[in-house]
Amino acid sequence: KDVSVESLVPAGLESLSIDEFLVQLARSDAAMRARFDAAQARNKVLRYVGRLGADGKATVSVAEIDRSHAFANIALTDNIVRFATVRYNNNPLIVQGPGAGPEVTAAGVFADLLRLSAYLGARL
Repeated sequence: KDVSVESLVPAGLESLSIDEFLVQLARSDAAMRARFDAAQARNKVLRYVGRLGADGKATVSVAEIDRSHAFANIALTDNIVRFATVRYNNNPLIVQGPGAGPEVTAAGVFADLLRLSAYLGARL
């Protein structure tokens, strides 16, 4: 409740079976495609961005970003943070580097599944 989040999963789909989830999710493709096309028409790209304002309000949403913005030009698995502060207002501080990548992420998910299985009583 402290963070306003625009979920990439449309409301109501969280409780569906995987097969039904995929069917219903495909129905939202047109809306996301329209956002993508509108951004491209304005020479922008879409990125999933988190923001923390000076007022303490935090948001996570799909945002239109100028193609010249640092967020528009990162490698697929990079992480990037941009600090716009009183001191770094005209030229914000940017920290960018490699994220976990597919292999490390997959290993983490697998480890979580093993822990969950053990918790649920599986004999591993």
